[in-house]
Amino acid sequence: MRNRLAAGTSIAILFAALAVSAAGITALDRVPPKARLRPNPLEGNPAAVAAGAKLFEQHCAVCHAPGAKNRLRGPALDSIQVRDAPPGALFWVITNGVVRRGMPPWSKLPEPQRWQIVTFLTGGEMPPPAPRPAP
Repeated sequence: MRNRLAAGTSIAILFAALAVSAAGITALDRVPPKARLRPNPLEGNPAAVAAGAKLFEQHCAVCHAPGAKNRLRGPALDSIQVRDAPPGALFWVITNGVVRRGMPPWSKLPEPQRWQIVTFLTGGEMPPPAPRPAP
């Protein structure tokens, strides 16, 4: 009986995980409301964009590709969803990571440097997002 209950629970968890995945819920959807409201203190600062681009290449490009243009091990970040995300949400994801998906928390990176990466992602010189193929 215990084995059937455990198997049933495991199957229910698997289906719930698939439903969440199919619904397109991302790390940005899981950011606490208070964190979303946090403003970017470096918004509109061209020096912060340049510094963020360098930091991105040093710390993030190995998974998200140079310039955030492609998907390597992590998702491509040159998307409208990332560019339109509240700066506080991006900061929260960078700080806390998405450990279950392989992204480490970057909380040891000084806070100003994390904001520089956010500034790059939201206002950097990335090309426009690639169009998504029709289903």
